[in-house]
Amino acid sequence: MNTTAKAAQQIARLVDAEDALTTARREETKTAKAAQRATTRAKAARAKVAPARANLRTAERTGKGVAAATRRLAARMAKATELEQTAREARYTARLAARTAATAARRLDRLALRAATTATRMVGEVAQRLGERVTTTAPEQDKTLPMEELPAVEEIEAHAERFKTLDADAKATAKLADAEKKWLRRLPVGQYGRVTVTRTNGGTVIDADQVAVAYLDAGLGVPPRKGRKDTFKVALAQAPAVEVAADVALVLTA
Repeated sequence: MNTTAKAAQQIARLVDAEDALTTARREETKTAKAAQRATTRAKAARAKVAPARANLRTAERTGKGVAAATRRLAARMAKATELEQTAREARYTARLAARTAATAARRLDRLALRAATTATRMVGEVAQRLGERVTTTAPEQDKTLPMEELPAVEEIEAHAERFKTLDADAKATAKLADAEKKWLRRLPVGQYGRVTVTRTNGGTVIDADQVAVAYLDAGLGVPPRKGRKDTFKVALAQAPAVEVAADVALVLTA
C-alpha cells in the first residue's frame, strides 16, 4: 500500500474514532448526571431513616403509636435500601461509560499520531518529487582554468599523486580521531586531570517536512530549494606497465 492510500485509510479511521469518542463522551455525561441524581436521592432517603428511628423509640417509651412508627421506619429503610442500590448501579454504569470514553480518547490519539506521521511522510515525498522537478542546478562555484592555461599532464599527475597520498593519510587520521572522540564522549562532564569534558547544546535544525506542511497549508506550494555545489572527485589510474618497466631499467642502469 502506497503512502497516499495509507493516509486516506487512516483518515477514514480517524473520522470514525472521532464519532465514537463524541458518542462515548455524551454517554459519559449522561450517566454521570444520572449517577449524581441517584446518589442525591439515596442520601435524602438515608437522612429520613434517623428521624423515623427516633420516633419509634419515643413511641416505645410512651406506648403510643408503636405499630405506625414501626411501619414508617420499615418503609423508609426499604426505600433507602432501594435507592442506594439504584445509586450504586448508576455509579457503576457511569464508571463504565467513563472508561469507554477514555479508551476511545486513547484510540483517537493513537490514530491521530499515525495519521499525522503518515501525512507528514506523504507531504515530504510529494515535496521531494515536486522539488526534484523545480530544483535548479547549482551555479558554477569552482574557478576552472581556461584551456590555454592548462598545465602539463606531468604536473597534473604529480598533484594528483600528492593529493591521493595526503587524502589517504587524512582519512586514516580522521578515522583514528573519530575512534578517540567516540571513546571520550562516554565520559560525563567533569575535570579529569588536565582534561576538561564539557557539553554544549547542539541547537536545532530546520525540519524540512514541517516546512513543507506549512507551505502547503498556507497555499504557497512547494518550498524553495537551492542547488548544492557539484561533487568533485579525482581518479588516478596506475601508470602503464611499459613506463614502469622503463623506470626499473633506468634504476638498474644507474
